[in-house]
Parts: sequence; C-alpha cells; structure tokens
Amino acid sequence: MQLDLFEDNKSGILFNIADEFIREREFDQALSVYRQLQQEYPADRHSAALLELLDEWSRELDGLAIDPLDPEKCNSIWKRLDSISHPLLRRTVLDLLAARLSALPEPAWLYVAPRFHCGHVLLESGCYPEAADCFGAALSVPGLERGRFLAWRGDALTLANQPEDALNSYCEAFLDDPGSIDLPFIKNRTIRDLIASLGFEAGDEIDEEQQTAWLPVWGWLQGLFSLPLPSLFSAESFDSASCKAMIAADPDCVPRLWFDWLARAEWLRSAPGDGRELAAVRRLMKKTSGFMFSYYLDTVRGKG
Repeated sequence: MQLDLFEDNKSGILFNIADEFIREREFDQALSVYRQLQQEYPADRHSAALLELLDEWSRELDGLAIDPLDPEKCNSIWKRLDSISHPLLRRTVLDLLAARLSALPEPAWLYVAPRFHCGHVLLESGCYPEAADCFGAALSVPGLERGRFLAWRGDALTLANQPEDALNSYCEAFLDDPGSIDLPFIKNRTIRDLIASLGFEAGDEIDEEQQTAWLPVWGWLQGLFSLPLPSLFSAESFDSASCKAMIAADPDCVPRLWFDWLARAEWLRSAPGDGRELAAVRRLMKKTSGFMFSYYLDTVRGKG
C-alpha cells in the first residue's frame, strides 16, 4: 500500500526533492532530478520548463563567483529577477546576489544607474535597516546623485517602520537634489500623497518641473517636515540685494531659498524684536511665490 502511494505521488516527491536542492544551492543535483522527471514523465511540460530555467540560471550565477565582480553582470541578474517564474529559485538567486554584494569591501559603492545598488537588493530581501544603512553609506561617494539615494534611504526607513527618520530623509532629498529623485518609485504613501496634493493645489501656479523642489515648504505647511535651526542660516540668505542676485543667476534656487526664509520667519515670529526683519523676510517670500505665501499666512494664522 505504501509503495502504491509512493508511485502515485512520485512526481510530486521528486519536485519537492528538486526544491530542496535549489534551497541548498545544489543546482547540479536539482537539474538531475528534473532530468529524471522528464524521462519518467515525458508529457509533463512543467518539469521541462523548470529544467530549462534552472539550467539557464545555474550558468548565469557562475558569473557571481568571478573576481573582480562585474557590476553589469549583477545589474543584468537584478533586472531579470522578476522574470523568474519559480518562487524558490527567485529567492535563492536574490540571496546569492545579496551575499556576493555584501562580501565586497565597500558594497555601498557599487552602483549601476539608474536603479541597481546593494541597498535595493537588501530591500528586496526584507533587510530594511541594513538597506537604509547601505543607502546612507553611499552618500559618501563623490558625485553621487544625493537626492536619489536620500529618497531611497527614506524608502528603506519607511519599510523599517521608522516614519520620522524616513520623513527627514525625504525632506533632505528634496532640499539637496530634487532633480535626481526617483519619484515614481517612492514607497512612502504619505510622501506620495504630499506630491499629489501639491500638484493638485498648485495647478499652473508652479511649473511641474519645480514642484519637487517646493516639497520641503509644502511639507512643512502640511505639518510633515520640520524647519532647520536659525543658527544654520547665513546673513546673505535674507539680504534682498543678495537674494535678487542669486535668483537672477539661478532662478531654480527660489524653492531652496524660500525654505530658509520660512525657517527664519518662523523663528522671528517668536523672537523679541520690532518686527522689521520679519516683515522684510515676508516681503521676499511674497514677492517670489504669492501662491506659497498665501498658504503660509493661512498656516500661521491657524497657529495663532
């Protein structure tokens, strides 16, 4: 009776054995089992497909054992990861890629644009705090797109359930390098809603390509972001002539200046004085963005 049960379930048992070999990364053994399945069950297309798939990937993964590691090979594996139809094989490939990258002396320095980095592999593996650290470590690389990596760090902190740190990282990304941020892939729902709300409310008041740079200001108005300390500001940030010259040289700097003015204005609101500096700062704010200034006044009036 037991023998009959084995014969009835033999193909299922063999598939499970092959899975175990894949889990243990013994691909030659798993291939041998699939060949046995193909011989004994020639009409089974599933085993034939898995044999072809595993044979392809076992040869593909040989490239990970070569020193020095080829970044383009890693990028190729990463881009094809979602095409692996066998969940266990996909997980095994992901684990092998993560282990190989983590063994590098400086894994955070390996980056292939636009979207391959060790931090992403760690994210996909569910290692969220480690991914955040990896993206953060990459910020020391000269010439890196800071906005992109700070936003990715925000994604990792979001998934690590560190919402406050995540918001700080996103805000820093929008301030430092808004043009490089991978906006369509942001994982934080609050930030996605913030982006959508600014686009809806601003309409034609703010050019679409500048809206990302305005998100720190908009985020503060919505109660999400904090303002920097006044001690971080330079006098030139609030001198009307200096600001006019800076804007003439680079019109795109207005959102960044506005965030500094906003922080200064909020500090001055509670600081002792005759109010002349606050009035001067607010004039700069109103002159450069009447749209944001109207929302700012509504916000401070609501705060008393």
